[in-house]
Amino acid sequence: MKHRLAKSVGLSLLSPVIIGSVLGVYYALTLNTDPLTTFFQLLMSAIANAHIVGLTMAAFVVPGYLLMYKYAKVNYSGVLTLGLLGGAIFSYLLSATGGMVFLINTVMSALAAGLFLYGLRQGAVKQQPPQ
Repeated sequence: MKHRLAKSVGLSLLSPVIIGSVLGVYYALTLNTDPLTTFFQLLMSAIANAHIVGLTMAAFVVPGYLLMYKYAKVNYSGVLTLGLLGGAIFSYLLSATGGMVFLINTVMSALAAGLFLYGLRQGAVKQQPPQ
């Protein structure tokens, strides 16, 4: 269980790379600037805010999941809500009080919670014996 949990947390840390890449491609294609520079600026900005995702995973998502697992009440929407809540709280506490940075950090944390659940589901499917 602990190994599967650690792999899922590692998978969730891909969230800043995914968000940075998607936003980078979008703005590189829509703005009239150097596309490569725009892409890498947005990617690096998302990676620089990866600490929000890490704090959210450590303080909200993993403890919340373990509590739900302990009582056999795992609710996927609850875990995703914990990701949104943690992202919003840590964004607010760490000076991103409003605007797009706040929204992107919150969405990035929710995506991390979703990737965490995906990693757990993939690990559970692989461990089931064939029927």
